[in-house]
Amino acid sequence: MSARPLAAAPPFRLTGRRVLLILVGFFGTIASADAVLVASALRTWSGLEVASPYHAGQVYNADLARARAQDARGWDLESAMARAGAGATLDVVVRERTGDPLAGKDLRARLERPTDARADRVLALAETAPGHYAGRIAMLPGGQWRLVVEVLGPDGVELRRERRLTLE
Repeated sequence: MSARPLAAAPPFRLTGRRVLLILVGFFGTIASADAVLVASALRTWSGLEVASPYHAGQVYNADLARARAQDARGWDLESAMARAGAGATLDVVVRERTGDPLAGKDLRARLERPTDARADRVLALAETAPGHYAGRIAMLPGGQWRLVVEVLGPDGVELRRERRLTLE
């Protein structure tokens, strides 16, 4: 039996075609990843904080006056949110400056996602006892939320309180 010598592998050569394919592959991967990230960003956030920034700037002083009027009333609003199955319950207590319950008011509450206004939820609050209001939301995913509670009166919002929540 005669032993045949193994054929030697051709030496590696870096040709212009290989360099072109490497560059196209590298930059194609980067461009594809960028396209996915840009599409995701545009789909999840509109880029607007308010509908009209110009109008928001024009009514800024009126907002400050309303905030001063709220502080002058001296009302106190306490809220507590607790998990109830897949949803949550909200209990709100509103008191006057003297500590007496503030009864017979119309309250509204919103749970807002800090990053996506499309996920905002509205809660209906009903008075369960003088100065005590409660509401329930059936389905509420966990995560970061901003709770906004407003006491409504004949002249609009008489009291507004916001706070950050983290729900499990």
